[in-house]
Amino acid sequence: MAGDMSAADVKKIHDYTLSMDKIHAMQAALADFKALEKKDPAFKAEAEADDGDDNDHDSIAQLEAKMDKHPRLIAIYRKHGLSDADIILMPLALMGAGVAVQYPKAAASLADQTSPQQIAFFKAHQAELKSMSWGAGKGQ
Repeated sequence: MAGDMSAADVKKIHDYTLSMDKIHAMQAALADFKALEKKDPAFKAEAEADDGDDNDHDSIAQLEAKMDKHPRLIAIYRKHGLSDADIILMPLALMGAGVAVQYPKAAASLADQTSPQQIAFFKAHQAELKSMSWGAGKGQ
């Protein structure tokens, strides 16, 4: 993951503070997305829309700028108190911490992007995280 990112973006992931409040907010936003997708096919199309950019190596700033193209999605995140940083960095920080916990030998190679606090957080909340439908959980 970090191989394609700038040092500044890697540091942003490393320095992101995970919290169960934010994770629960993300879970609630995703539940709202699913409910709205069932009621409004146009919303589902918007959520799945390709922005036409095939660049998988966007910076965090570029990803944040792309979010502006989806105001209805952003409105749901904001309703749950999530910032651009939460939307982008939380999943990346959780993924790094999860890999470090599940594969301890990989932890050293992730040290630049995954903090000891993120790893400790993941360990402390692992059971709950795995029960969720995103992040370390079952997927969507």
